[in-house]
Amino acid sequence: MKSKKQVIQAKQYDKNVPIEFFRIENNQDIFDSNNHYQFDFYQIYWFTDASNKYHQIDFVTYAIESDQIWIIYPGQVHHFDSTDISGYYLVIDKDYFHRVLFKEAKQKAFTGSSHLKFIVTTEMQQLFEHLNQLIEIEFHSFKRASVLEKYIQLYILHLQDLPVEKLNHVNIDTRIHTLLELIEQYYITHRKNEFYAGKVSLSSKRMNEILIQSIGKSLKQNLQDRLLLEAKRLVGYSNDNIQEIADKLCFSEVTYFNRFFKKHTNQTPLDFRQKVKKVQE
Repeated sequence: MKSKKQVIQAKQYDKNVPIEFFRIENNQDIFDSNNHYQFDFYQIYWFTDASNKYHQIDFVTYAIESDQIWIIYPGQVHHFDSTDISGYYLVIDKDYFHRVLFKEAKQKAFTGSSHLKFIVTTEMQQLFEHLNQLIEIEFHSFKRASVLEKYIQLYILHLQDLPVEKLNHVNIDTRIHTLLELIEQYYITHRKNEFYAGKVSLSSKRMNEILIQSIGKSLKQNLQDRLLLEAKRLVGYSNDNIQEIADKLCFSEVTYFNRFFKKHTNQTPLDFRQKVKKVQE
């Protein structure tokens, strides 16, 4: 029986270079299918040639097909076997990506913390080939951050011309962008509307109106979703016991954590952990 796959906390190879570029087929050594990885940076995959392949993102398995671009967000747990897959792989520093994103992204699909999948149409293939080649040349020569940033700005702009898995995009309200970043930063320690409303100088009522109008969820729903995702990651992939996880997530009692987890998953934490272990064996 194979041993349980471990979750490796992965960081960028070179923090002095905010953007890194790799061809998947030429860099098999950086893709280890024996483990799951949790990254502290953004990843953009363009799978140019793939057949009957799959990857797993936060407990969900997705098919990989040719001419798909996937964006994997920081904190997501990712696992895939890169054998017999060709394509391009971009690594982008989180803070750097947010800065570029804020300038160029016009759709709410780029906010939040869930992956995105785009389809590269026949008409757009040549354009994205050229963009990747420009990034590749710069990365392997001068590594100038200013040049790489301009290429990524173009990349994000053109991504928005592609069919995307998520629909119903709206223009980003700067306050929504700020709120989602605040949720990511404080969801464990702050769970009151007033804290977040004060950070963006809004009343709690107006803040929730803007959130629901833009992304369809109230602050409470966003906080619960983010807390549950982290709980599932820790229960499923860490070796911490349930009491330790409850403490990490600032539940005053482990019974409250168990109740929260079962309410939202219909499973106890231990049942969920056992199920994940079976998948990883």
